[in-house]
Amino acid sequence: MLNKANKERGTAFFLVKMIIVLIVGFGGYYFSNFLMTKGLFTAPINLLYMTLVGLMLGYILGTPIASYFEFLWTKFRSYMATISPLSILAAGLGLTVALIISVLLNTLLENIPGFTWYWSLILTVLLASGSMWFFTANKKLLAGFSSNTVVKEIEKPKKLNQELVIDTSAIIDGRIADVVETDFLFGKIIVPKFILAELQNIADSSDNLRRTKGRRGLEILDKLIQQNKIETEVVNDDFAEVNEVDEKLVQLCQARGAALITTDYNLNRVAGLQNIKVLNINQLANAIRPVFLPGESLALYIVKSGREPGQGLAYLDDGTMVVVEDSANLVGSTVDAVVTSHLQTNMGRIIFARPD
Repeated sequence: MLNKANKERGTAFFLVKMIIVLIVGFGGYYFSNFLMTKGLFTAPINLLYMTLVGLMLGYILGTPIASYFEFLWTKFRSYMATISPLSILAAGLGLTVALIISVLLNTLLENIPGFTWYWSLILTVLLASGSMWFFTANKKLLAGFSSNTVVKEIEKPKKLNQELVIDTSAIIDGRIADVVETDFLFGKIIVPKFILAELQNIADSSDNLRRTKGRRGLEILDKLIQQNKIETEVVNDDFAEVNEVDEKLVQLCQARGAALITTDYNLNRVAGLQNIKVLNINQLANAIRPVFLPGESLALYIVKSGREPGQGLAYLDDGTMVVVEDSANLVGSTVDAVVTSHLQTNMGRIIFARPD
């Protein structure tokens, strides 16, 4: 699309420049001819020389003039792109009505003494301007009157402007960056300054684990700001009278009418009780895990014994735990198992199986 637009602009620039070159070239020719009639030029070859001078002068002057016309043409196209089809239809209908009325009035007024052509022109211009303005201003009535038989205004899709407030746990978790890259989120991610301050405090912690998490969170936040899939904005909204960060997040979501992105189970519950839409990354991860129906076969590596006698534990690639009956003596080996059932818990999905 961009290459096409550049090609169109280049064509317009070339045409305008060539027109200017030809106009100035003809001007040089006629000016030379005029000087010959006055006796200032005598040799016919001077016609050719002056024509070449005109063409060269037109080529030099044509570049800035054509660039200016190109700019005006681009602005005009941009403006026309903002006009809806229904507005153009309404203006055209208004002009048609004005012309019909003008013809009828001219027929009645042409016999009046003093009614000349310029009075007819003024009357037509006034009628056309008023009629086009009226029909354009009331284009919605036109759409309703058409009863779906006339082309209605093409509405532009509304941009989803849902604000998504993200908390510290979701940033440190890191999976939000991968979710954003998949285009499953719409709207704008809001990062409060107090969340940024909390991340900085964690990154400056003397505890190695907390410091690592904080630095990872800052890296993920920088990645979110740099990506162009969804807008990310750091805002200064704060609630000085509130000390708890979780409570600040809840109040911010309520004030902005925003949703909350988190991986914190307790914050999820508290926000949900206050009618705040919550996007929990853990719940999303659990929801998209593959579902294995009873009877399906799996090749499982038994990692360790289970809590109940005889049980062995295995894990799928996505971390789903599989409880395999009668496999406690198979720890460290791979067995073929058949799924018997599964259980969904708040912590995730557990699959039960038995050796095949």
